[in-house]
Amino acid sequence: MVNSPTHRLQAYSEFSLVLDPSIYEALPDDWLIGITDVVDSTSAVKAGRYKDVNYAGASVIAALGNAWGTFDFPFVFRGDGAAFALPPQGLMVATSALQQVAAFARASLGLTLRIGLLSVRDIRSRGRDVRIARYAVSASATYAMFAGAG
Repeated sequence: MVNSPTHRLQAYSEFSLVLDPSIYEALPDDWLIGITDVVDSTSAVKAGRYKDVNYAGASVIAALGNAWGTFDFPFVFRGDGAAFALPPQGLMVATSALQQVAAFARASLGLTLRIGLLSVRDIRSRGRDVRIARYAVSASATYAMFAGAG
């Protein structure tokens, strides 16, 4: 995940291990959780625009990875958006990248991309949590696994 001296995760190569809630690690309080969503994606998909919807959703991950120079951060693609975690030092770069993706989606695809960021501390103050694990499908590819009710 993002190379951060405050947070390094072990990667598990056996899928059955990531089904065990006890291996999930808490994110640091000062990290942020981001989520994006294409507004009214269901209507766009019904109108045959599923490629545009997926493109807008995947563009979030591409923009963040390109802005940081690495895709080694926790993220999940959700079809019409994405969820991701980032350390506080990534906030300014992420905000700029996300604003650019939203502008691109609006201008080039005619879609509205909703973007939200919330600190892990704020999530925990509401009695919720976000925990993550890494699943290594190969030596060079890992996937973030999120758990919790945050």
